[in-house]
Amino acid sequence: MNRYGNTAVGVIVIGVAAAIVLALFSVRFVNVGEVGVLHTFGVVDPAPRPEGLLVKAPWASLETLSVRTQQLTMSSRSEDSSPSATDQTVRTLTSEGLSVGLDITTLYRLDFASAPEVFRRIGPNYVEIVVRPAIRDAIRDVIGEFQAEALYTSARTEVSQRIRTQLRELLSERGVSVENVLLRDVSLPQQITTAIERKLAAEQAIEEQRFRVQEAQQQAQRRVEEATGIAEANTLINASLTAAVLQDKYIQALREMDAGNVVYVPTNPESGLPVILGTSNIGAGGGGTSNSP
Repeated sequence: MNRYGNTAVGVIVIGVAAAIVLALFSVRFVNVGEVGVLHTFGVVDPAPRPEGLLVKAPWASLETLSVRTQQLTMSSRSEDSSPSATDQTVRTLTSEGLSVGLDITTLYRLDFASAPEVFRRIGPNYVEIVVRPAIRDAIRDVIGEFQAEALYTSARTEVSQRIRTQLRELLSERGVSVENVLLRDVSLPQQITTAIERKLAAEQAIEEQRFRVQEAQQQAQRRVEEATGIAEANTLINASLTAAVLQDKYIQALREMDAGNVVYVPTNPESGLPVILGTSNIGAGGGGTSNSP
């Protein structure tokens, strides 16, 4: 009985130990922001595993890949590039054949559903194998269609958009989504940069002179319009200064005078209107010529 009891205890202990070992090899965790890929004896399971607790067969292997947004910086200056870059600098030719350096950052992420296929066809080092060469190809293709002056001034947004579009076409079938492309800087030879700056300064000076000419023309036109308006107003006033109007204004002025004030105004004895020097027809009554006293 003791021998049978010891055997049963041993079997139980071995079973518990085996269960613990199986649990150790069967239970895994997929970290936050990662996707799990299972492969057994060289065969990759096409179903991606989400983050969290994962129970698998003890003989299956688990690989994890990041599905978070990542950035890849490539620069004309090696100290600004990614630390893991094998070829850190990026220089290419413009449409004129000038060599330019670019500082460019690409934001990308691995597609969750495509992770098993990417692991099977490319491997975990897909960034260096696929992403970086695709960025270089897109940069060469797009920059080769622009002139250096455009890259230095107004075409940066368009360049970023076109590189992003081309990268999305190249990498979407590889299971990589490109979120954005940021063109931070374009480095041109110093002589070219100086020549472009001088040209831009000359163009700005020409625009300033053109603006001043237009401003002077507008001011002259305004003065002409003001003079024309004054002349027309004077013509209307002269036409309205009849004898009756002047007599009415004369009477109104006399009514508004303060008491005790004495004003001597030469008048026409026939009409009683004030006589204005140099205007013999005004205040003459019947329109004849009168001499001022």
